[in-house]
Amino acid sequence: MTNHWTSSLLVSSVFLWGCGSVELPGDDDDADSNETPTTNSPPDDDDNPPGPVTGGAATGGAGTTTMGEGGSTEGPIPPPPIIFDVGEVSDLPPGSCFAPPQINCDHMDDDPWHALGLNCPGGPQVEGSITLQGPEQLYVQEGNLGTFNPPTYPPREGNKFVILSSGNAQEMTIPGFYASTDVGGFGDNPLLPPIVTNSVSATDDCVANPALVGTGDCSNTIETQWNQGSGSYDYAEMRLVTEVPPGVPGFTYDFAMFSTEYPVYYQSGFNDMYIAWLESEQWTGNVSFDDMGNPISLNAGFLDFKDAPNDFDCPAPCSAPELMGTAMEGHAGTRWLTTTAGVTPGETIEVIFAVFDLSDGILDTVVLLDNFQWACAGGGPSTIPG
Repeated sequence: MTNHWTSSLLVSSVFLWGCGSVELPGDDDDADSNETPTTNSPPDDDDNPPGPVTGGAATGGAGTTTMGEGGSTEGPIPPPPIIFDVGEVSDLPPGSCFAPPQINCDHMDDDPWHALGLNCPGGPQVEGSITLQGPEQLYVQEGNLGTFNPPTYPPREGNKFVILSSGNAQEMTIPGFYASTDVGGFGDNPLLPPIVTNSVSATDDCVANPALVGTGDCSNTIETQWNQGSGSYDYAEMRLVTEVPPGVPGFTYDFAMFSTEYPVYYQSGFNDMYIAWLESEQWTGNVSFDDMGNPISLNAGFLDFKDAPNDFDCPAPCSAPELMGTAMEGHAGTRWLTTTAGVTPGETIEVIFAVFDLSDGILDTVVLLDNFQWACAGGGPSTIPG
């Protein structure tokens, strides 16, 4: 993975998989009280805790980064089947999935990887890096965001989540604040590699034609929106590299996106964007987009809450009380959304969560990130309301 330092702040945290024992399904030991039960997932072993977790430090709004009953049977009892260690080949029965359990640890600190549900002791581990133009672009939020009841944006796992912004992320928590910060740097530039904007085909994606993997954006969702503007500004990203566990065909994560560009610049060339880029054997491209093939941007779908009228699809009165208590009062955002994407067990993948202004550096766009976990659903990427 290449680290990029051009007019940016890079913070990295590297963690190794623990070596504790793994219990098989059906063991009687109680699961750890801090983990969310996962169907068919082997619990962790409290008697074999992993070693200490270490990491770097982030300053500014992000705080500190560290991450049956049966009858008798006559005759001899047959021996258990012999299972050979064949290296990369999984011992799991064909078609089975044992996704590692998710373990919550964001109560420990304000590490943004812990806030995502990653690098917790005994849980899924990643090598993570954060690229910002200024430390104010990332903030770890504790508890619900906003004051609407019932809460529109509660944490999706644990009690914290990440706010990543093209401006000052913490301003998202200030009711009615006009979020418009030009952080500076990285203006009018292409996106950081391996992200590219070109579509792989006018007709096929990489599920329909796997030969297209590596030739561009497998989703064919970025190019049209990107071409409406004139380059990225105030770029911010979180990037992770990790090995897919054996027998696990996919991952999921939750996010929500907002923009101060609404309503004044709605359906214009100032179309700020959020991209979730996956580099894997099955897919190279954006994985978070709506069911019409649009990326997560100001002008595309999933803009659920519009708190001001516009001339296109929300005449007055047009309001969204769901945004009360946030800086997006009078603007717009999505609800919590969940993306699922397929991967190949045992491969090394790279996932990039990137948000940026398009065409200028003002009027902030914000994304919330939480709840990354391995999943038993594979196949092509999809995003649904969470």
